[in-house]
Amino acid sequence: MDKIQGFLEVGLNDEGEVVVNHSDLKPDENGIGHIVFSADQAQNLSRLLSRHADQSDSDARLRHEEEVRKAAEEIPVDRDCRVLTDGSPVTSDHREIDPATGQQKDYVVLCESERKKGFVRPVRRSYRHTACGTVTFMGTALAETYARDPGFYSGTFCSNCRTHFPLNEFVWEGTTEQVGS
Repeated sequence: MDKIQGFLEVGLNDEGEVVVNHSDLKPDENGIGHIVFSADQAQNLSRLLSRHADQSDSDARLRHEEEVRKAAEEIPVDRDCRVLTDGSPVTSDHREIDPATGQQKDYVVLCESERKKGFVRPVRRSYRHTACGTVTFMGTALAETYARDPGFYSGTFCSNCRTHFPLNEFVWEGTTEQVGS
């Protein structure tokens, strides 16, 4: 609970609603209670209300994300439902390396229907190679495959080194969390 000048309290109730309490609040002849604020008090109240509303939204979003993640964990991953990143069937030559880029001809991902079953990790589109410090970005289908099944891949590509390395050489950008964990 936050207080303004010792008598106005702003906080959240158990339902996540913002509550304002004032010890001097007395109803008028029409049964309506009024609080009169100075400009400074109103600005402080505005900041407190905004901060608590943001916290309530954030808490609700985190609870929802956790519920969705737990539900997704209960659905087994069908690793046989695989396609290439463009949605076409997996071909025997998809692992051929392009000498100009160092990348494979194409990459295998979980099919869209499998990815739509939910994610057990956040969808992250970039990772850092710990050996050289370079951040590599990936497409949505690859990112969603990692989020649905973190153990799907055993290695990934570094755009600076222009080759593939084991996952233990990479962390998700902005974290210390190993890619694939």
